[in-house]
Amino acid sequence: MGMGCAARWMKRVKPVTELSPTDFAEFFNKLWDHPPFAWQQALADRVLERAEAPWPEAIALPTAAGKTACLDIAVFALAVQASRLARKQAITAPRRIFFVVDRRVIVDQAYERARQLADHLEKAQDGILKCVADNLRQIAHGEADGYGEELPLAAYVLRGGMYRSEAWMKSPLQPMVVASTVDQIGSRLLFRAYGRGPKTWPIAAGLIANDSLILLDEAHCAQPFLQTLQAVRRYQKWGHTPLERPFYPVVMSATPPPGVDLFEDLSEESRNPDHPLGQRQLAHKPAILETVENAKGKQATSTLAKALAKVASELVNDERRAIVVFANRVATARETYCLLQNREDLDAVLLTGRMRPVDKDALVKQHLKFLESGQMDKRALVKPLIVVATQTLEVGADLDFDGLVTECASLDALRQRFGRLNRMGRPIEDRAAILVRGDQAGDTGDDPVYGEALTKTWNWLNEHKADNGDVDFGIAYLPDGDSSLNAPSVNAPVMLPAHVDCWAQTAPEPQPSPDVALFLHGPRESMADVQVCWRADLDLIGEKETSLELLSLCPPSSSETLPVPIGVFKRWLAGEDAADDSADVEGIGTEDSLRRNGSSTEERLVVRWRGAETEAGDITADPKAIRPGDVIVIPANHLGSARQLGDLPADADLDVGDRAYRLVRAKPILRLSPKLVDDWPDSVTAKGPADELLKDLAQKYDDDPHEVANALRELLQELADSESLPEHWSWLPKAAKELSKEYSGSKLARAYRVVGGKSIVLVGQQRISELTREADYFSDEDDAAASGIAHCNGQPVRLDKHLPGVEGFARRHAVGCGLPEDLVKAVACAGLLHDLGKADPRFQSMLRGGVRWSDGKLLAKSAAMPKTRAARRRAHADSGYPQGGRHELLSVRLAENGPGLLPESDDLRDLVLHLVASHHGHCRPFAPVVIDTQQVPVEYELNGTKMFWSGPTDLERLDSGVADRYWRLVRRYGWWGLAWLEALLRLADRRQSEWEETHNEEE
Repeated sequence: MGMGCAARWMKRVKPVTELSPTDFAEFFNKLWDHPPFAWQQALADRVLERAEAPWPEAIALPTAAGKTACLDIAVFALAVQASRLARKQAITAPRRIFFVVDRRVIVDQAYERARQLADHLEKAQDGILKCVADNLRQIAHGEADGYGEELPLAAYVLRGGMYRSEAWMKSPLQPMVVASTVDQIGSRLLFRAYGRGPKTWPIAAGLIANDSLILLDEAHCAQPFLQTLQAVRRYQKWGHTPLERPFYPVVMSATPPPGVDLFEDLSEESRNPDHPLGQRQLAHKPAILETVENAKGKQATSTLAKALAKVASELVNDERRAIVVFANRVATARETYCLLQNREDLDAVLLTGRMRPVDKDALVKQHLKFLESGQMDKRALVKPLIVVATQTLEVGADLDFDGLVTECASLDALRQRFGRLNRMGRPIEDRAAILVRGDQAGDTGDDPVYGEALTKTWNWLNEHKADNGDVDFGIAYLPDGDSSLNAPSVNAPVMLPAHVDCWAQTAPEPQPSPDVALFLHGPRESMADVQVCWRADLDLIGEKETSLELLSLCPPSSSETLPVPIGVFKRWLAGEDAADDSADVEGIGTEDSLRRNGSSTEERLVVRWRGAETEAGDITADPKAIRPGDVIVIPANHLGSARQLGDLPADADLDVGDRAYRLVRAKPILRLSPKLVDDWPDSVTAKGPADELLKDLAQKYDDDPHEVANALRELLQELADSESLPEHWSWLPKAAKELSKEYSGSKLARAYRVVGGKSIVLVGQQRISELTREADYFSDEDDAAASGIAHCNGQPVRLDKHLPGVEGFARRHAVGCGLPEDLVKAVACAGLLHDLGKADPRFQSMLRGGVRWSDGKLLAKSAAMPKTRAARRRAHADSGYPQGGRHELLSVRLAENGPGLLPESDDLRDLVLHLVASHHGHCRPFAPVVIDTQQVPVEYELNGTKMFWSGPTDLERLDSGVADRYWRLVRRYGWWGLAWLEALLRLADRRQSEWEETHNEEE
């Protein structure tokens, strides 16, 4: 390992502490200030004491039983195993814990719980929490008595497929909790990550399928995904030499599937009225039944919305001040909210899954924080609050309401909804009402989401109501119904090896390819999402290249997008503005929502954002061009699109790109264009100077770019002094201050970019320390950082420093993951050889902006590459490097011609060459076609071994052996095993690049 690598870890971590199952109660109590429930301790005992099958296949518990404690158990079980490192034993507890639901808002609440757990551990100074934290740090480092400042536990939320939204894919050793949805985790597991470029698909699949625990919270569409998880677990054992890493899928459900290894609460606590768990389960929850007779046909939605709003208002009294309204359709929820939002005597909030995280976070902070079960003592509502929601609050929401109004649904869905009513069993007079549409109250009815179960449930409730007309939905009092009252459940198709063979081919992706949605939600009428955001500085008609340039400088971020069912978006794109009548459960749509024809003559151009691969051809108005998981950027001049596609606050700004960029990437950015400046709050005194700066910008820049820089510097200083801004604009003075500090003096003139003669973009390179934890370090595989053309801390990176650095990280990953010694050496060897192909003189010229390479220093990364799309293309053309050239293919040829560099074993030689060839996502199974007609000699010497190659690599040929080698390795290590080995190297490359961004080579 080079000097720079060895000097990174100078802070000694304390030796591991031996922990036992008896320590769990103290650990839990220190975390949450109360002891664990009996079932929580019993599950912890099982997980810690069973070597085989430590986790059950299903955990059967009712709502409000504290199921999120499974996260605490999993984290503690991992910490217990830190002592195995000292004994040179592999860690068998899962490092990655995925909490999966099909409700988008609940994902964020699960993440908040995980973040609190992570914060407690990071800040621990002594006692049991400090012991657990130190043990986890050792595991994160991967070596006994290691060195480093790794986090004890990382927490992430994966809301939607998004370029540069893979912060969790940073290290294969890091203990972490990831909260996400069935679509996001499932598509990644099956090598088809929604919204991601195919080059990162194998990394995500390998990490999710190895060293992982998947907790699948109860949901209507959980069964197909659970069946898929079980199939993956079976296939994990296939292969001549399977790696056998832990992979535990666990469903948490009050109605678990039959025939599984089941864990239940066998204690008496749930029946004890003096115990907190008993208070929750013995609480009465009386509900009246009401038929809305006129809610039929075309008027059903509006009539039902009026009834829901009326009943909710009537429930409010001095004791019942927090009311929740559940609707089965997004359109119904929106109409109900519209009827309540202008009432002066109460506050109304709309909460659906069709919200941007930046807006939802503000809403939760303002209205819902005090409704959490742990905030009962602090609840102080100035006005009554009515929260109108869809199914998004149905499962897992830790909110406690005083009253509840719900549209009738299946019995299992109603049980979940009533879990939000008096969740903690408080001594209050809670009340509820269940309303049904007139056309669903008869003997027949087939709802798009709940099928015949809705009508059957309504009839069953009427049969079981008391003499006073109430039905008690208390957990202990509502009888069990038969399975026909539950939402219809479907089975996933039988997963065959041929399916997995097809999915595992990620580069190029074969066509046709099995639709992964069938294996996540079953063969039902379903719709995956697209992720939508808005930008105010786009002109997709007259300035296509300029628009793409602006997007490349400030790419879409996950926190600024909202999920939209693909059918709903296609209808909007076609000009159809009909109401969204779909449900708010992930993967569920209606047949109607996919089969309407647009009637508007307006052409709505949008961008299908594909990262560095985005071209002018991705600007489209064709609904047929839209694919599941696509990231869509809409010009902000489509003002009506926000209201039709999602639920944004009335005062929300459509373009929040700068704010989201700063939050997600932990780097400041400032875009200046006439439309963006016009959107600044009136209290920003710098609006006038900004307008003046942008006036005749192209001419000013041509005359004297330094004068533009001086004016920009003064503008930044005035922005930094801005005061009295709304909370959602607080980022603006912060970003201005950060950019002023970073680009002091003459640095600013070299940093800012004028785009299209009308806009200025200034991007910071220094990370913001208080935001670094949430930052996404994993960029798309074809962007500047990954391909070696990004500047790193303003300094170039030499190839002879980068290669041993990656080797060191690769070795640490392999050792920490418990690989046998021969595989450790193979992965490390691949790290040492992976970038040999960058010795091509043409590649070196490209790193220097197209200037001929002549100084003899081989670079891995450059400090001089142009930052605009057009300039990068010119540098590529001037260098003579072939179009689509891949340095990793040349690395393979050089490695093959270096005596003694590769392992002697044929199997390990195959592995090293494949890891080198695939370290940017290609060669799975075929190498990309590169037309190279030049006979350019390439020489490199590594540790005294000289290598040489001249001319094209010819690895794209079918007889090159690349594809044969790939399939041999798949059969040896398994589909997900090989992907995991690839991830160990590719993340080592990323970690080394991350280190190079913030350090000089001499450090």
